[in-house]
Amino acid sequence: MSHFASSFWRNGILIGLLICVCSCQKQHEQTRSAYYWSTVFELDSSQYQFIRSQQIHRIYLRYFDVVLDKGQPMPNATVQILSPKPEDVEIVPTVFIVNDCLYHPQPALDSLLFKRIIQMSETHELGPVKEIQLDCDWTKQTRQNYFELLERLRKRAKAEGIAVSSTIRLHQLSEMPPPADRGVLMLYNTGDVTRFEGTDPILDMRDAMPYLPRLKKYDLPLSAAYPVFEWRVAFRGDKFIGIIHADEFLPILPSDTIVTRQATPDMVRQAIIAVDSLLPEANDEMIIYDMSKQNIQRFNTNHYEKVFNRHSTGIDSRP
Repeated sequence: MSHFASSFWRNGILIGLLICVCSCQKQHEQTRSAYYWSTVFELDSSQYQFIRSQQIHRIYLRYFDVVLDKGQPMPNATVQILSPKPEDVEIVPTVFIVNDCLYHPQPALDSLLFKRIIQMSETHELGPVKEIQLDCDWTKQTRQNYFELLERLRKRAKAEGIAVSSTIRLHQLSEMPPPADRGVLMLYNTGDVTRFEGTDPILDMRDAMPYLPRLKKYDLPLSAAYPVFEWRVAFRGDKFIGIIHADEFLPILPSDTIVTRQATPDMVRQAIIAVDSLLPEANDEMIIYDMSKQNIQRFNTNHYEKVFNRHSTGIDSRP
């Protein structure tokens, strides 16, 4: 073989390998995302640093809730925008709809939602809006009205080049998928927070695993969201009193018991591995819930890197 032919052959092999490597990398590209679920969007230096260090490219920002007020659906707890949109981060406007709003048809709600979302995004320079997400724990009684709302909103949004997604709870995997462009599986709140003893209510794979095999046949593209939060839960004896939130008053007696419920890095890692074994593409976008200051400080940088890295072999639980 001539030197030219030999060189051409070697270069051809190298080019082929590079193409193969690039194709594999492209196939496993991952988007790192986070929910921001608060009434005030105000990022401090630690949150901006978290976005940079963990390469967060998408934030699902709760814009407002929809609640019933005198029989009519109305916006509630609208987020105050006090920080600019982080550079190179896409904001996905997210709206939580209280299930009670949908016991009756709401033919005008899609228009009201769309106009308010676009107006907020333009006013606070959070756009361009590429996707709108609705969060609703619909039931059999409200499913038809919720699905009709999604269909109308999706049609309206599509005309503007905007996608519509819907959150999916574990128990909803057994039902017909909503008429959305895609869904986000909320892999948390798997148990009963009112129980004093038993499984962890935030994330316990013993509770989640019976639902997860349905991922294989679920007829809607999915991403998965994983918890990084904790709850301080108050009990009086074995009776549930409530979850202690910093901005809410909860009457606590000296004799009451405060129990911390939390999702540990190991719990989250187990959930990621389980989803990866059943529907790997659901982890092409890795989402954490949520990006509060307290939550991003609960795990260290090493923990987060192993949570976001789907190919990580384990979690070092040391601080």
